[in-house]
Amino acid sequence: MTLLDEFLAIFGVWEVARPFVTMMVDEQEMELVVRMQDQSMTTGQAADLLGLSHEEASSLLQRAYSRCIVNKTVENGAPTYSVADFYGRLDHFAKYENWDDIPAENRKAINRRFLDAFIDKHRPNVERKMRGLAAENALPNDTVLLLSEVEEMLDAATHIVVQPCDCRRLGQNCDLPVEACIWLDDGAREALDRGYGRRLTREEAKELVRWADKRGLMHTADSEWQTRGLHAICNCCACDCYPFRAAQELGSKGAWPKSHYVAAHDRALCDLCGACVKRCHFEAFYHDGSTVDVAGKLKENVLLDPEKCWGCGLCANTCPEGAIVMERI
Repeated sequence: MTLLDEFLAIFGVWEVARPFVTMMVDEQEMELVVRMQDQSMTTGQAADLLGLSHEEASSLLQRAYSRCIVNKTVENGAPTYSVADFYGRLDHFAKYENWDDIPAENRKAINRRFLDAFIDKHRPNVERKMRGLAAENALPNDTVLLLSEVEEMLDAATHIVVQPCDCRRLGQNCDLPVEACIWLDDGAREALDRGYGRRLTREEAKELVRWADKRGLMHTADSEWQTRGLHAICNCCACDCYPFRAAQELGSKGAWPKSHYVAAHDRALCDLCGACVKRCHFEAFYHDGSTVDVAGKLKENVLLDPEKCWGCGLCANTCPEGAIVMERI
């Protein structure tokens, strides 16, 4: 068996991505993964295993760590390294490296495979939540939150970093902002330790989520962050973002990501501008094909189907007449 064949098996490289794996991992990194396999190693142990000097091994491990080929654990100030997996490597590659050099049709196929892996990874806990049971592990993008709620999270954070959205980098199905995923505290520290992400002040982060909101991105995070700790705030679209795509395939709307609000539409205040129709990712607000005379001008009628609402609040944030409010479920 060749080094490449061993690496493909150990690292869990998907069949659809194998023609491009040499764009993502070099030969020395492959050897590192194959030699380490399921062992955790210090720098000295890796140096002995690979026949490198301590400095050469340290440099290799740091490069592999920054590229999400290995993971690092620090105990009593001493780092140990272990093999990561293709899922995490692809995530980093799409955000920071040469994802666009892969032909579009192949990117589409790999993106679909990534979504399948995401669904497989989280399906058991999503199905528990759909049955009204507690998830055994925290789920990503646990809850759809309003802008004011994510600003509260930012007020509580000590470390804040912004990174590109892996979902929109992988999918590229819309032109909404990409640099919009916010990592907090431990997540932010890990990103900086790996050498990527851009540090933000609290006010810069608030400006970013407000800007993302204006551009039409929904906000998701863990609504129980006060007890489980801060991790991340995602600013999401429905066409690329894996939690929403997965939820629609799993039929988990309302359970995951959980909705705490639903839009309420006051027709008496509405001037039928249609901003809510343009902003809604799920066609909860829609034109029904009829027209209404508003102050002598015919406008397309606007209706709301609350069953389709995910409670993101984008419609309420943009309504110029205050005709939409978000009601707590």
